[in-house]
Amino acid sequence: MAGILTEARGEIVTVDQLWPGRALQTEVWLPAITNMSTDSWEPRETLTLLDEFRLAGDAKTFFAVSGTPLTTVADTSKSARHLMLADDKASGRGYVTADFIDYLERDLAELRLLDDGHGGELVLRAVTHRLAQAVDLLNDSMYSAATGRRLLSVVGQMAQLAGWLGFDLGRHGFAQRTYLLGLRAAVSSGDKQLGALVLSCIAFQQTWRNRTHDAVSIMSTVRQGLRGGATPRVQALIAMREARAFATTGMHAPASAALDRALQALAHGAHENDPKWVYWMDSTVLTSEAGRCYLHLGDTKRAESQLAEGLAHLGENATRDRVLYGLSLALAHTRGAGGRQDLELACYEAEQVLPMLPEVGSARCRKLIETITTELRPHRTTSTVREFLDKFAMLKQAPIC
Repeated sequence: MAGILTEARGEIVTVDQLWPGRALQTEVWLPAITNMSTDSWEPRETLTLLDEFRLAGDAKTFFAVSGTPLTTVADTSKSARHLMLADDKASGRGYVTADFIDYLERDLAELRLLDDGHGGELVLRAVTHRLAQAVDLLNDSMYSAATGRRLLSVVGQMAQLAGWLGFDLGRHGFAQRTYLLGLRAAVSSGDKQLGALVLSCIAFQQTWRNRTHDAVSIMSTVRQGLRGGATPRVQALIAMREARAFATTGMHAPASAALDRALQALAHGAHENDPKWVYWMDSTVLTSEAGRCYLHLGDTKRAESQLAEGLAHLGENATRDRVLYGLSLALAHTRGAGGRQDLELACYEAEQVLPMLPEVGSARCRKLIETITTELRPHRTTSTVREFLDKFAMLKQAPIC
């Protein structure tokens, strides 16, 4: 109950507030920001929080928070960037070398590619397992301060990927908790661009949770903190996420301006200092995400154009993106504007990706298809709509959908 009220109100409601004196010491439902003091970003506290995460496993369940408790974390992270891991670690089992970090980064790159294709539960389990192993290395190995910061960056990247996978599966509390752990790791490693990525993911999650003002606030923090400190490709990614935040809030002009900034930054191409995790940010992604922005803004004509163009250039293995953007295009046709609603085309576009739904475990895709069917249902007297709804009803009997 406390978790439900926290989600609804956007501020923490505890069991003790609801039933004074009746909160159990074994309470396992906790806010995602539990023990994450905004007053201290010391690396040793980050290591402790990461180790607690490793040891807890599924023993604790977190629920996502909104409003001031979350935006304060984002805001204070800006001033904490100088608190990097500065000391060698002289005790532990074995010495972590640069070659070993290279191995972890290669492994992480493979996991990212698995997420690109389908995402899902198995990939999340693999990433969470690797994250626990990397955290164990941080706490029980020897390394130089420079290697420790690099290892912390890898841990932060793993936490970001775990958070992303959890978010895509609809596990918002887990996602927010691991994102916040990733943010702390990024701060302690001195990886400013990684910190910006994680914060943008937190903001992106809030747009899907309909906490749009949180998203705008967090992305404002990210933009201020990144001034002059990111490669063009990272700048493009951040501007794209900023556009989504504005679009979901209905702010047309700022959203369009952010999309223009993203396009201009992306035009500079790759940079030798691009972080490895930014490989996926390209013109196809930007075009597709612009389509999603225009859909939120009610400009279905531009949404249809951008989404169709993005879909035409998607890679063969991008199954989840094909489903996500294909359903977005179907939704744009469903809604239309100025008499442009095209139900037959909406059903056609949705049917193109319907067989792929069982392959992906994405809660975002499920949310989109449910929205489409809800908006199509009043038009069930149309034979094309009726046939599509019947096909989807049969598909829902499958375990994933």
